[in-house]
Amino acid sequence: MTIHHIILYRFKPEATQVQRQSVEDSARSLASQIPAIQGIVAGKTVYNPIGHGFDIGVIFLFESAVKLDEYRLHKAHIDYQAFTSPYLEDKLIFDIETA
Repeated sequence: MTIHHIILYRFKPEATQVQRQSVEDSARSLASQIPAIQGIVAGKTVYNPIGHGFDIGVIFLFESAVKLDEYRLHKAHIDYQAFTSPYLEDKLIFDIETA
């Protein structure tokens, strides 16, 4: 079983390109800080007319729901949320389980 923890981010209009890139880079760095993360992919949107204006997406992979919970409570994750929140207008989180 694998849990795919999918996060879509919509930036505030005033977020600079440097700030936007730092959000993506910081997400990628979580994999080296949180042992529960099995893998990560992140990137900017490819335009889609029904994409609801989200700018970047990140997918974290976990081997179980227990590992996802470890990630959620990890200090590096909590710090990441605090760091990114001033730049974000909205985010969507969606978790799926695959065999």
